[in-house]
Amino acid sequence: MAAPSEPDPRAASRAASAGPSLHPGQLDHLGKALLHLARELWVVRDRLAVLEAVLEERGIPVTQAIQDFQPSGEIGERLARERARFTRALVAILAPEDPAA
Repeated sequence: MAAPSEPDPRAASRAASAGPSLHPGQLDHLGKALLHLARELWVVRDRLAVLEAVLEERGIPVTQAIQDFQPSGEIGERLARERARFTRALVAILAPEDPAA
């Protein structure tokens, strides 16, 4: 169960599924959002693989440590802020304030 200070990850999913569906005019925005996500994901995957390989080469076994890590405190807060920023960026692409964008 999520701590009281952390948002329930299922809440966003429920809110998204309860909202209105996309209309045909938003398909371009959906495509842009998917491409944005794909670019972001690739950069992260690439950097993570490189970082793990470099650390492992230097005798620092991190792969399992990363999988087992539970963020809290300052890093947990930083990750929450970054998650919110990332989500806002996607929403701005999917539903820009200027519908002609």
